[in-house]
Amino acid sequence: MQPGDPATAAAQAEAAWAAFVQQLADQLAALWPAMPERLGERYGAFVEHAVQQAQKRGLSRAAAVARYVNLCFVWGPAFQDKPGFEWAQGLLAAPRDREWATSHQLLQRSLTELGRMPDARIDAASLAAADQHLLERFGALGQQGDLHPAEPAPLPRSACDLEAVELRLLEAANEQQYELLAGVWQRVPLPAPPPLRVTAADPVPRLLAALSNAPNSRTTARLQLRSRCHAQCDGNVHPALLFSGTHGQYRWLGHQTRAVSWPVATLEQPGPAGGPGSAVAEETSPDIFKLDLQVCGLRDEGDALGSMSTLFWVWPAAQWWLELQRDAAAVQPVLAGQPPGLRGSTRCRVERDGDSEDTLPLRQSFERGLDAATDSAMQSLLTAWSRVEGLSAVRLEGQLALLTGRAALTWGWRLGPGGLDGRALLRLVGELALRACQSELHFEGELALGGARSRLLLHNLGSAPLAAQIRRESADPPLLAALAPAQVQFQLPFSAELTPLASDSGTLLMLAGPCSGALEGVAGLRPRTSGGSGFEWFVLLRLQAASLPLLLSDPILGRRTFNHPLWAEQTLIDWRLA
Repeated sequence: MQPGDPATAAAQAEAAWAAFVQQLADQLAALWPAMPERLGERYGAFVEHAVQQAQKRGLSRAAAVARYVNLCFVWGPAFQDKPGFEWAQGLLAAPRDREWATSHQLLQRSLTELGRMPDARIDAASLAAADQHLLERFGALGQQGDLHPAEPAPLPRSACDLEAVELRLLEAANEQQYELLAGVWQRVPLPAPPPLRVTAADPVPRLLAALSNAPNSRTTARLQLRSRCHAQCDGNVHPALLFSGTHGQYRWLGHQTRAVSWPVATLEQPGPAGGPGSAVAEETSPDIFKLDLQVCGLRDEGDALGSMSTLFWVWPAAQWWLELQRDAAAVQPVLAGQPPGLRGSTRCRVERDGDSEDTLPLRQSFERGLDAATDSAMQSLLTAWSRVEGLSAVRLEGQLALLTGRAALTWGWRLGPGGLDGRALLRLVGELALRACQSELHFEGELALGGARSRLLLHNLGSAPLAAQIRRESADPPLLAALAPAQVQFQLPFSAELTPLASDSGTLLMLAGPCSGALEGVAGLRPRTSGGSGFEWFVLLRLQAASLPLLLSDPILGRRTFNHPLWAEQTLIDWRLA
């Protein structure tokens, strides 16, 4: 066999365990010489059988096995199965991962039982001394198969545990949120999250949450931990409270952990590149900390609470409010190559926790972005109209307005229904009373085809409402589903009027049916396309291909119908608030 193959390793582990059992027998013979004298040649088998009983009952660590075998010298082999030892049977039924606590409580209960028996052949002090000797001899050993670990874990020897722990926020970073009440946006107080209590019956959650601001802000949250000890091994060692994260590490020991509080902050949040309010419902990142409260986790009786370790995520506490008011420009003529004489207006308000933010970048994004794109779209419509075959004396007058009306939204992180227990969620409440597209376009020209002339009027009249009440204050629905009503698809068809004009030939040009074509698009809020989380305002407007069904009536040649193309499909606006 090669030194590194599994068979060799298994044989070495078996030999090491057999050596331990022999050493244990030798130590116990020295501690209790009367036993090998009474058993004689059966002594080795007695120890071996007791070791097997220990392993059968879930004890695998060498020191725990040694403790159990030691008790067999006091109470007899397989003592847990005897009448009057139901307490031992109950302790040995505990999960295997609690074997050290089981062996400790077996010893403590045995000491108590011996103290109640004044005529016992072995006194409690002798048992305690023997147990101490065995721990000194075998405490650094591991378990069968890994009897000599490179870094043996220290084994606690005296009771050291917590009775209960309480976590609460002493100070909140933000105690108000925006709410629409009776049609008016107001800041309303938030209830403080209830304290979180941890006991053996209610273990610490895997994730705790709080809201706070960046370290240099006016206010940051303050977390308090209070603990009540069940027993302490050493007041200078346990309990040990550690709070680790981007700040480094805070550490408190012993009596300091009875009631301690400290500030908790979140990460600096750079904000969207387009300025405050340009990204709606941006899911900013939490700062992540680790909270450890360490004890030996050992009790003389009962279930131990033990050490607790959990992650602590601190989300930004900022609550945002955005109000947008956009008015459409009046109906006016569109002149080739010239800006409109009248423009609509855009007014914005953005607040963060009651403080006004700079809205100039946001307003300019609408005015220099969307409104400028709308002006360009009107020029494109005039150009397309001017290029219609046979059309002269063209005019375009009207109004095209995108995302006009009023919208107000508030968003920000809030603690979930469990308060400190569990992830925070992004709250979003809003009211949209917008028009995704408002069109009042009048095209005019004189159409000459086949020796006939007619006055042609083309109209595009319509409005696509974007009205919605948005409320997301729980994890369901998901954010994307909650904002689904915040965008709308629309199609606004064209209509035509054709008035024949007198001609020398008597030929008439008339409509043979309704014209085709429409303004179609989608507008509102969608997930940001420029990277990052949150939602962006956007407009996509297209001009469908259009044609006129015409009837040409000639006194000599008769009547014929045909489709006269107006323009090809094209994109008029593809805008997003970047």
